[in-house]
Amino acid sequence: MDPILERSIRRAGRSGQLPHSVIFSGTGDLSAAARFYAAALQCPQPDRPCLRCPACGKVLRGTHPDVITAEDAEHKDLSVDVLRALRSEAFIQPNEGAAKVFIFPDCRRLTVQDQNVLLKLVEEGPAYAAFLFCAENAGVLLPTVRSRCVEFSVRPTAQEEGELLPQTQALLQAMADGETDGVVRTLVSFESGKLTREKLQQVLQSSRVVVQQALRLRCGVEPEPVYAALAGSLSRRFRKRQLMELCEMLGRFAQECEWNVAVGQVLGAIAAEWEEIL
Repeated sequence: MDPILERSIRRAGRSGQLPHSVIFSGTGDLSAAARFYAAALQCPQPDRPCLRCPACGKVLRGTHPDVITAEDAEHKDLSVDVLRALRSEAFIQPNEGAAKVFIFPDCRRLTVQDQNVLLKLVEEGPAYAAFLFCAENAGVLLPTVRSRCVEFSVRPTAQEEGELLPQTQALLQAMADGETDGVVRTLVSFESGKLTREKLQQVLQSSRVVVQQALRLRCGVEPEPVYAALAGSLSRRFRKRQLMELCEMLGRFAQECEWNVAVGQVLGAIAAEWEEIL
């Protein structure tokens, strides 16, 4: 995790000043940051989170009964039933922890109505309830929600930046080559290789980051060194408008991987839209 953010959370944990309404934004691993923060809220040790005690272990494994992730695999947005259940759960005392922590792993799935419900909960909920919102861009949250939260910026670590998945490299290289057949063959290899929906989402998200770097280069801003080679190839191959369309497409299909869709269906749709971008 981002070492600067880790030190900030530990410092707040030692002083007993961990805010209970937090936004994690940026291009780093937002879910990992939220889990680390949840562990700090539950950890009974002075140096929170210690990452050694049973409470920390349960949080990091996703088995702590008082750390709840707001999920809804059946719908694009969080359903009313999920929000109602969450609101009821917030007023139930923690089972074994010091706090009842609710993690929202993708705030793009929160409608305006959802956010207004959560705003009231953040404002009037019990003191032991904590709400952790993950949003690459905090602007997806209403100003009224943002004003009630402390925002932490999550940067990717050097290791995260430097380690593109082989599938990401293959897809971006095929795109940079600019041949429709090459991209289609790469996508077909993903399906024949039994790529999971979760791994496909990682591939699309990291590909989008590199395309964003290519777009920056097109605008005269040097890309991050670890992305320079692929970003340069994409920037030479595509116009600014095409890069913007490609960035939007990759982000949209990465979001679709949150839903209960078949990998083959997503790959087929990507292949079709790719031809339109060329």
